[in-house]
Amino acid sequence: QARSEFCHCSGACGPLGLKRGKAVAANGTVAGAIAMITSAASAPAAIAVADERPTGYTAWVTEVAPRLGIAGSVIGLILVNSTMPQVVSTSDGRMPKLSPKVWARMAFQITPKAGGLKFAQYGVMREMKLSMDNYLPSGASTMLAFGVVGTFFQSIIYNTLIADMYKIHMGVAKPTMTVQQLAKGLRPGFIWCFGRECFSMGGGLWLGPTVKATLQVEFDRRGIVVPDYPLRFGSGFLSGACTALATQWLHNTTLYAGRMAAVEEPVGAPFYTMSSLRVAWKEMGPRMFYANYPQRMCLIAGAVGLMNMVDIFHRPDLIFVRGCK
Repeated sequence: QARSEFCHCSGACGPLGLKRGKAVAANGTVAGAIAMITSAASAPAAIAVADERPTGYTAWVTEVAPRLGIAGSVIGLILVNSTMPQVVSTSDGRMPKLSPKVWARMAFQITPKAGGLKFAQYGVMREMKLSMDNYLPSGASTMLAFGVVGTFFQSIIYNTLIADMYKIHMGVAKPTMTVQQLAKGLRPGFIWCFGRECFSMGGGLWLGPTVKATLQVEFDRRGIVVPDYPLRFGSGFLSGACTALATQWLHNTTLYAGRMAAVEEPVGAPFYTMSSLRVAWKEMGPRMFYANYPQRMCLIAGAVGLMNMVDIFHRPDLIFVRGCK
């Protein structure tokens, strides 16, 4: 039985250490008392270390930007290579199967633009989501941020990608894109694009932590040890695969809207909201709910898995527009 009621850490713990020392020593465990006192003594030091983390724009550049860069470049590359065959399949014969030479040329010209836009998209989305967390539940802020920001960037990415492919295929010289052209690229399929981004990527990131927690409980029950990074990626991949399938009809309809704008179809211009839906159903029928899914599943599931793994929301205290303070 332990009889000492005092802390033996030379007064470093203060009154908190004394009280905890009494409580645990009275319980009869000197080792437990020492452990709790040591923990109490080290707590202020841990807080001090946390407070000493770098702040400001330098911290954002070193801790946040690399995560956004990895996500943007990898997902941009996957997006281009998974979208090009979808553009061909929804071209209604206007664009034949791409030869390796034409494929490489298109990918070489389009991928850097897509990667840069993806980096910007995730950066702006991160800022918006973290700012809204003060007013909305985390899941709702994630989906809304992806819906709003994703609609803007994805409309530009997909519609400029489609336009660039047709320009390269038709041999038309590509002029420098103006602000008016960027704004024009937002309009085709705007409504469908918002729903797609909100519920595919946003929904996948919202479901990811829930799936991870469920899988973790099941693995623990079975005595299976899975490293954290593979589990985070796998949970995100599974979530993204499900949300991609649920929003596939929105994606295909958006592609049709982009095609109609690229060939300057007058019916339904400039947004092609209902006209693109009618054309998609006319040409694809029920296939519009699952056509092109394998290619897009790789993109959405891979993107959600990657973003869960690299954690683009790391250091939520670093919000660029607030000075990263």
